[in-house]
Amino acid sequence: MAERERARRLSRRLELLITAIVVVILMVVGIGLAWALAQPDTAGSFAAQQYGFPTPGQSSTIAAFLLVVVFLAQTAPMIAGLLSLRMAFREIARHETIGAGAARWLRRSGIAFFVNALVMLLSRPLVSLILSIDMPSGQRFLSIGFGTPELLTLLVSGVLVMFGHLMTVAARIEDENKRFI
Repeated sequence: MAERERARRLSRRLELLITAIVVVILMVVGIGLAWALAQPDTAGSFAAQQYGFPTPGQSSTIAAFLLVVVFLAQTAPMIAGLLSLRMAFREIARHETIGAGAARWLRRSGIAFFVNALVMLLSRPLVSLILSIDMPSGQRFLSIGFGTPELLTLLVSGVLVMFGHLMTVAARIEDENKRFI
C-alpha cells in the first residue's frame, strides 16, 4: 500500500505541475496574440525568425491573421493533451492507481499529442507558404521538415496510448482478482 500512496502523492504533484505549465502556456499565447493583433506587420518577421526562414519585407494583415490561426492550431491539441494528462493524474490521485478512468485519460492525452505532432508537421510548410504569399513570384518558397521535436511528440503520444491500453488491461485483471477474493 505504501507504493500506491507514493504514486498518489506523485500524481497530485504532477497534476499541479501540469496545471502550472498550462497556465504559463495560455499566458504566453495570450500575450503573443495581443502582440500579433497590435502589430500585425511584425508577426511575419517573428514567425520567419522562429522557423529560420528568410524575413519577408512586409507582411500583410491577412498573412498575420493566418499565422495566428496556424499558431493557435498548434497550441490547441497541445493544451488538450496536457489537460487530459492532468485528468489522468487526478484520477490516479483520487481513486485507484490502476483504473479505467485514468487509462481513458492517458489514451486521450496520447491521441491529442499525436494530433499535435501532425499539426507540427503541417505547420512548417503552411508558415512558409503564408510568409511567402506577399513575395513577388519567383521568390515564394515551400519548406518541409521533420525534426526531433516532431519525432519526440510522436513517440510520447504512442507511449501514452500504449500505457493507457496496458492500464485498462491491468484494471480488468485487478477487478477479476477482487471478485475471486
